Amino acid sequence: MPTAVSRPFNNGVYCPLVTPFLAGSEDLDLPAWNTQVLRLAQAGMGLVLLGTNGEASHLSDEERATLISSARKTLDSNGFQQTPLLVGTGTGSAHQTIKLTKQAKEAGADYAIVIAPGYFAFAMGKNKAALKDFFVEVIENSPIPIMIYNFPGAASGIDLDSDFLIELSELPNCFGAKLTCAGIGKGTRLAAHTQSEAYLARHGPFQVLPGFSDYLLPALVSKHTGSITGTGNVIPKTIVKLYNTAVAALESGDPALFKEAQTIQDIVSEADWIIVKAGIGGTKYALDVYIQQGLGGNPRKPLPPADDAIKSMIDKDLKRAIAYENSL
Repeated sequence: MPTAVSRPFNNGVYCPLVTPFLAGSEDLDLPAWNTQVLRLAQAGMGLVLLGTNGEASHLSDEERATLISSARKTLDSNGFQQTPLLVGTGTGSAHQTIKLTKQAKEAGADYAIVIAPGYFAFAMGKNKAALKDFFVEVIENSPIPIMIYNFPGAASGIDLDSDFLIELSELPNCFGAKLTCAGIGKGTRLAAHTQSEAYLARHGPFQVLPGFSDYLLPALVSKHTGSITGTGNVIPKTIVKLYNTAVAALESGDPALFKEAQTIQDIVSEADWIIVKAGIGGTKYALDVYIQQGLGGNPRKPLPPADDAIKSMIDKDLKRAIAYENSL
């Protein structure tokens, strides 16, 4: 049976937050963290904590719990009691992933997102039985619903195909998949399966979310349910506007709305590619320069801060998106 949830995970756009660190010490900067949590919630953006953008692999168990509980308290004290928290808990083993997932729930997480274990990809990365055993073990022993995170770039090349994802979608405690593989065909096949009347009758809603916003409109046309996008750290209102306009256009069939959605998608696609190229250091630089100084800071080593070339690219090429964001 699926685990009970008090905060529904609705269709929409979600942002994997960057984790701010204090200059010099690289300790957590909780005031900056809470500011970003509230800023994104106020913009209508859903929240994903401790993902790739959040440098989860650089955090201790205690720091993870602190960030989750701090985000929950910030939301609850500012009128966002029903905003769910999706938290990254994937590690190299099923045992430790289950442990982190239980700790995340205790700290305030409502859902967990779990990446394929990539460290031993050289030994078992193509062993689908071993990969399935990992996810089944985690999903069946998690106290909160699990989203599968398919990101070959952060999992030593492990890329889960649609057949594999469809199999796992049948597990009662599995509620979605994030596809940071740009596989729109893969997502379409998964969405077609999980949005069928028969599936919904026996399982309930299932999220199919691209890990980028540069093809959000085409993804929604193909029955995806939203996206999880790191670009939301910088231009959350723009991406929320794109999602809402696209959904309204698809539901109404209004060609004027669809054209508006296409125009916003052009802006978002341009910005998304800039942020992807800029990486975590560049995203943090953009936050500091264009949103609020200290909101981003530098990554923890060995990740480098933005160099002069990345800063120049952001300053030059992100202007249109920042101007549109500020107009909303």
